[in-house]
Amino acid sequence: MKSLPTTKRPQPPPPGLGPWPQTYAKLLHALASTGWICQGTVLARSLRRRRHGRLLLCGPYYLWTCKLKGKTLCHALSKAQYEQLKQAITNNRRALAILARMQNQTLKIILKKVPGVIKRK
Repeated sequence: MKSLPTTKRPQPPPPGLGPWPQTYAKLLHALASTGWICQGTVLARSLRRRRHGRLLLCGPYYLWTCKLKGKTLCHALSKAQYEQLKQAITNNRRALAILARMQNQTLKIILKKVPGVIKRK
């Protein structure tokens, strides 16, 4: 059985850009400690069913859905699976937000510190 890879330390910044800014280093640390991630949506769904002329509330039924290659996948889950996937999806959304902030900072720093073309105006 394979062992899980250990968390790698972030690589040093590229030459010419200087050390990581403090905010960028914090984002790197936050991204490294994200945990399990999963894309999709989970929901706990209760159904109303008619039995003997009365409406009964059944469930909850736990579902996970995700788009993959243009197709929607849907899986029934146990309550334990639902709780774990709910946390993994929250972690995924947090990681995507962190990545977006890191991309913005990277662009600003590169445009500021690395020489570019001479502007005419």
